[in-house]
Amino acid sequence: MKALKYLSILALSLFTATSCINEFDEPDFKEPPFGNNEIGEANTTIAELKTKYASTISANGAKEVTEDIIIEGVVVANDETGNVYKQFIINDETGAIIIGVNDVGLYAMVPIGQRVRIDCKGLYVGGYGYMAQVGGLYEGSIGRMGKSIFPQHIRIVGAPNGTQPEMTPEVIDDTYFTDENKDQLAKFVRLENVEITEADGEALWAPEELAYNNVVERHIKMGKTNLVLRMSTYADFANEPIPDGKLNINGVLTRFKDYWQFVISSTSDIEQIAE
Repeated sequence: MKALKYLSILALSLFTATSCINEFDEPDFKEPPFGNNEIGEANTTIAELKTKYASTISANGAKEVTEDIIIEGVVVANDETGNVYKQFIINDETGAIIIGVNDVGLYAMVPIGQRVRIDCKGLYVGGYGYMAQVGGLYEGSIGRMGKSIFPQHIRIVGAPNGTQPEMTPEVIDDTYFTDENKDQLAKFVRLENVEITEADGEALWAPEELAYNNVVERHIKMGKTNLVLRMSTYADFANEPIPDGKLNINGVLTRFKDYWQFVISSTSDIEQIAE
């Protein structure tokens, strides 16, 4: 009888414990674990931001944003393979801009195809050789925002999506390299039917013995133009052979003063054309 009473009490205790466990709130995974979910809707396009700070950008200066300016765009390049360093690049329907952050491994937070909002208030907008950037102040010039403040200024919007319009690169040719297009820099573009000049079946992307400040310059032959292809010795594929023959390449078009440049995020951006 005592045993039966004991078993009844034990069963009641287990039921009570189970009921308590079931009463806990289920985790809410709807909000991203990273970033500032209080950032509201975008109120400024990338083109409008660059126009507003055009004189600062063209003077290679840096100016703090004191207004409530929020931009939104899709990540088209990041540091996943190491060929881009301490920055990522976003595009919207109006333009493109670099977001500088003094941190590595950004791709884990802002993968390619991820839509984000940037709260620019308290950050700096500036230019470096015609290239507009949002970031921090470094010795009076535009630099990277601090690692600790980055999460306060970014909101993750939805899940990464490679089918968004911003993920379709604009096809350009060598007639694109004019001053009229410099405001579109850091734009995601596609080069078709081009060749990499140094490719001979054996040349590597970025061997250290050819590097200056950890960068090796290769060249893309586009019509009558040789476009500089900037490669980092830290890229995961730095010591892989450069593909030869005709190629289609997706990447980001940049410029340092009058010096047009092209950057790829990974070798998956390259399509070899069958002959």
